[in-house]
Amino acid sequence: MLLLVAVALGYAKPNITSLNFPKTVDLFGLYELSFALDPYSNPYDPEVIHAYAVFVGPQNQTFTVDAFYYEAYDFSKPKNYEIATPRNEKGWRVRFTPDAVGEWTFTLYATDRKGSTALTAYNKKTLSFQCKEVTSAKGFISKANTRYLKRDVVKGGQRCEESFFPVGPNIAWYSAADFGRYAKPYGIYEYEHYIDRLQGNANYMRMWINRYQFLSIYGPEQTELVKGFPKMYFDGSLNQKDSAELDHIVQYAKDHNVTITPCIFNFRNFFHKPAIVDATLDKPAMPSDWINNPFHTIVGLKTNLDFFTDKEAKRITKNLLRYIVARWGYATNILCWELWNEVSNMCDGVGIPLNKQLDIINWHEEMASFIRDIDPYHHLISTSSGTHSNATSLYPKVFSKLDFVMNHDYQSIQKSISREQFSVILLRLAKQAFELYPDKPFFMGEYGFGQSNPARQYADKDPYGIDMHNSLWSSAFSGSMGPASNWFWEFLKANDLFKRYGPVKTFLNSLPILSDSFLPETTGEVKGLSMVFPNNLETYYQINRAQDTLIGWCQDTAFCYQSLRHLTDAAGNNHHFIDNKVNDPKGYVYTLNAAKRPRASSRDNTVSIAVPNQPVGTRYTVRWFDSETGLELPAETTTAEVKGGMFRQNTLSFEFPRSIRDPKTGAINNTFGDAVFLISKADKSSTKDNAPKPTRRIKVMKK
Repeated sequence: MLLLVAVALGYAKPNITSLNFPKTVDLFGLYELSFALDPYSNPYDPEVIHAYAVFVGPQNQTFTVDAFYYEAYDFSKPKNYEIATPRNEKGWRVRFTPDAVGEWTFTLYATDRKGSTALTAYNKKTLSFQCKEVTSAKGFISKANTRYLKRDVVKGGQRCEESFFPVGPNIAWYSAADFGRYAKPYGIYEYEHYIDRLQGNANYMRMWINRYQFLSIYGPEQTELVKGFPKMYFDGSLNQKDSAELDHIVQYAKDHNVTITPCIFNFRNFFHKPAIVDATLDKPAMPSDWINNPFHTIVGLKTNLDFFTDKEAKRITKNLLRYIVARWGYATNILCWELWNEVSNMCDGVGIPLNKQLDIINWHEEMASFIRDIDPYHHLISTSSGTHSNATSLYPKVFSKLDFVMNHDYQSIQKSISREQFSVILLRLAKQAFELYPDKPFFMGEYGFGQSNPARQYADKDPYGIDMHNSLWSSAFSGSMGPASNWFWEFLKANDLFKRYGPVKTFLNSLPILSDSFLPETTGEVKGLSMVFPNNLETYYQINRAQDTLIGWCQDTAFCYQSLRHLTDAAGNNHHFIDNKVNDPKGYVYTLNAAKRPRASSRDNTVSIAVPNQPVGTRYTVRWFDSETGLELPAETTTAEVKGGMFRQNTLSFEFPRSIRDPKTGAINNTFGDAVFLISKADKSSTKDNAPKPTRRIKVMKK
């Protein structure tokens, strides 16, 4: 009787056929099943057809992984743009990443509205495969504590955890030779180019996966026209071409040690602005903004804010999220699921009404809970804001059920007339986030000079990325889970500035996992519109609760971008920010010519940091690192001790590297007039003569 039941179930509808599965897989590698099902009206709706696999590991750990509908595409590059050709291969896939070595078993199921369930094509409930040992691998990223991230890795055949600091820019979308009647997107090949440039320099990028005219899982597809207008993909017909693009990008990035934050919704698609018709180029209306959003044209939402409350909109959204997690959740290089890009800006730059803010907060809570139910790998979940302002009820609450806070900030070059540049602004925003969300890591997901006016952009004003270098290092010690992520990826490409990320990545990701007791500080003092630094040495640092470890960055203020820009006008006029022209093309900002390099503004090399909890005489080892390589400067390692006085708190004073700033001549001997330090309390038995020798490997820091 049991045999007859098993056979009957094996041939019931829905029926799984053509099952293919590997016999082995590497630890943290992709294990992929492919199989076929009979056609269904909507393969993206689990109420119509729900296929999934249950994996059981060698320690009886269980993972339930959703299957997804799949269509294969081939890509070619006949000229300089992408051509996507559908391959005659359609079916279903399950993608799984095993986290343990040994034998794994799995059972495959499919359920339709009749409630019937199919087992495997072999009439066997359970099949198996082996997960093999590896000498090196990178696993999933998670929170280490309330401030920092960690990653599960294999090094030298040993399983361990290491710190993970995301270091890299936004590369939100690919561009195109034309997006008119015959669209020619650069597609995956542009992403390959960027990822090639990131490799070895950065370990992170952020991209949008629903940007109309570009890569978008749903919405209008510019390369396919129906009656002269882009074909619309939505709900029961997600965009398989763009999904295949994302497959390639995710795997290519993984192969090049680059992690990705995919942003799922963005405010641009919900603007009420009308579409634009360019008659001179014989183009149809650009299929973007609310007037062409399928949640408006197909679901029938009257306003964009109805998106957060309408039952049908939420049903379709959950189906979309389920598909995204099923298809790309396997990837160990997915840093997080970002639900929204700047949700606060979706009302055309007008503030969201107070009576609608609770709807947005509840939506984020509901969708985050849904993702946690379906994501077997527990990826981080966040959203992004354009402000921290707690003048509204939105941002003191919208991140409360998410894993970390993500902010965006842009400044105007024209208004940046003091030394309160991005370094100070980024520190202030990070501290503000910690006040609002003391139990959440913080990340500046976008930053840069505002792009509304060409005179305000980086491109003509900072071609060597001096301000980028400075803001990367200062924000690295702002208490954030990673340095600020620059928005202007085309500017970085044009000026070969991806290399600015390299030294920051090298230094930060050699650190052990930091405790969440580290607090960001600066030696500067706000006076009016300016930040004044003692001895003109600009210092940003973090110090832990025990005050036995300090890490930070120090720069002579002559190399603050706001100081350097004065040197670019030969006549001494402050035109660097307000003219579109280059005032002094032979100046330091535009050439980095050593002959144009400014003299140090500091009077001597001394840096002083308050350590009130340490007694006078406490000794520390001071290690310095090159800001242009991220590597240690062994010859600059010194010792220092805490000193105090009757009317001042105890301080630790140490010398800025003499190889970088010559105290006798005032000459600066590196490009940016700066260096990075790591200071730890010396052993009680240490003396000035027998202090611990520096090593390349950084020892575990005490909490």
